[in-house]
Amino acid sequence: MNVVLESVSGAGIKRRAKRQTVMNCLLENRWVKGALVSGPLLILLIGFLAIPLSYIVWGSFEGTKFNFGHYARVFSSETNLNVLFYTLRIGLIVTVVSLAAGYPVAYLLTKLKSRSLSTVSIFLLVPLFTAFLIRTYAWMIILGREGIINNALIWMGVINEPLTLLNTTFAVVVGMAHVFIPTAIFTMYSSMVRIDHDVARAAQILGAKPVQAFLRIYFPLTLPGIFSAGVLIFISAIGFYITPALLGGPSDTMISQLIVAQMTTLLNFELGYASSIVLLLVTIAILFLASLFIPLEMIWSSSTVALSDEEPRAAARLLKKVKRSIDPLLYAVEASVHFATRPILTRNARWLWTYTIFMLFFLTAPLIVVVILSFSSSPFVVFPPPGFSLRWWEKLANATEWHQSFFFSVQLGIAAACVATIIGTMGAFWLVRTKFLFKKALFLFALSPLMVPVVIIATSLYVFEAKLRILGTFGGLVMGHVLLAVPYVIVVMAAALRNFDESLEPAAAVHGARPLQTLRFVTLPILKPALLTAGLLAFLTSFDELLVGIFLLGRQTPTLPIKFWGDIAYQVDPLLSTASTLIVVLVTASIIAVQFIRERHNMRTSNNIAE
Repeated sequence: MNVVLESVSGAGIKRRAKRQTVMNCLLENRWVKGALVSGPLLILLIGFLAIPLSYIVWGSFEGTKFNFGHYARVFSSETNLNVLFYTLRIGLIVTVVSLAAGYPVAYLLTKLKSRSLSTVSIFLLVPLFTAFLIRTYAWMIILGREGIINNALIWMGVINEPLTLLNTTFAVVVGMAHVFIPTAIFTMYSSMVRIDHDVARAAQILGAKPVQAFLRIYFPLTLPGIFSAGVLIFISAIGFYITPALLGGPSDTMISQLIVAQMTTLLNFELGYASSIVLLLVTIAILFLASLFIPLEMIWSSSTVALSDEEPRAAARLLKKVKRSIDPLLYAVEASVHFATRPILTRNARWLWTYTIFMLFFLTAPLIVVVILSFSSSPFVVFPPPGFSLRWWEKLANATEWHQSFFFSVQLGIAAACVATIIGTMGAFWLVRTKFLFKKALFLFALSPLMVPVVIIATSLYVFEAKLRILGTFGGLVMGHVLLAVPYVIVVMAAALRNFDESLEPAAAVHGARPLQTLRFVTLPILKPALLTAGLLAFLTSFDELLVGIFLLGRQTPTLPIKFWGDIAYQVDPLLSTASTLIVVLVTASIIAVQFIRERHNMRTSNNIAE
């Protein structure tokens, strides 16, 4: 018996060794390796983005009928045009507010040391990765007629009657700005951190006032980062759905809401397709205009383009000439600003810290309100709570529907994160390590799910998966979430691979390691923090996604965002606060854990280098 077992195990070992030998031989061929590494990403993008988009383009003019009447209805209807112009106006306002509010914080981050930077980053990352629905729900509580702001103003005697803050344009702008300010901060910071502050100091030594040194030296160097953040926020804002739907009124309808209503309520699919294509064309036009100023790949990954890599774009050169022509006016403005800001422009940057603390409070206060309300003794949403109680936590513990939605969302998030991390990491290796023509175009194609508004992706996948008969299946839902999550994985892993010391891999090969062994024992362990970050990003992207779920879910268990969405539509009670608190705690714990692992890894790496 033992002899038989030994022979079977020996045969198994030989088969595994033979498979590894074949795989190593394949990986040593450049073309085969390129096909294996790039294949999953290209299949995903072509099969679940390009082809589905072609279906709605074809359907928007009814295929061979070439009926462009649906486009005419989009532009001839006063209601549709008003919705389109309102969407662009809100997108522009939110972009400007987010950039202006986030710039000082991003500037301060460039001056902080690692420990202070990690602490401030946690306070920015928690609201950034907390679900849009939770943050919007918190603003519903704050801005309501019986909300915190109205109650505080009445208590102070400033007003006698509650103000109408909810279901207004003001509420939409505040809610969307709250969503996008952390994005603006981190996007600008990733560009600003590479600028040497000594350049501005040198200008002051040569006689420039602090304001002049900032406006003429430092600020122009940060313009690419500002522009990148602005484009990213604007194209995201014009396709936004959750916040305007919950915080806005009937006159605050945005085009994404119009598309969802046409597809799900009115069942006017052709008009929905046409509206989606119009939104897509607007997005493409914005990206084209942006390309006149900066390389588009810099918008999502500023590390891909050095500050001096390329000549200034034509539009940038034109702006430079315009700036020269208004130099006298600029000098007068500088003198006025210098006179006004001289008392606060001190070396210890107290005003910057004061402002940053205020912004951190603005970003985290809605989440704190939600946490406090989860312990309320009142059956209604009242702030401050009349008493302390665990009744809502007990109710959540017995709410089987919430449990099912939570575990289904976790299951879906883990599946999507695993697939997205594998595909995105392989794609990042291909894009960074391989030399080929049109590399920048392929990099942009890999990030294209970030450029296309989510409502368009959801619409196109709905049509495509219905034709494939996978609509309403778990696999179809996973692929929709993977498509949205893969670009984040590519951005994180591409940045990590560019900072990776590639000499370590040939050194391992010299000592006899085959390609798979080098990948397993050298490359992936060094990239572990980046892989964890990418996986967490992919999971949170899936966990927070609403629109794709609405279109692709079918009769499956509702995901947590869809459960939230349904309950908010009926009533707002502290049970929603309790569920939100649980998610905020989990997100915070995940972010702190990833930060801790990254710091430990960096410390271990620096110690190894020192030794």
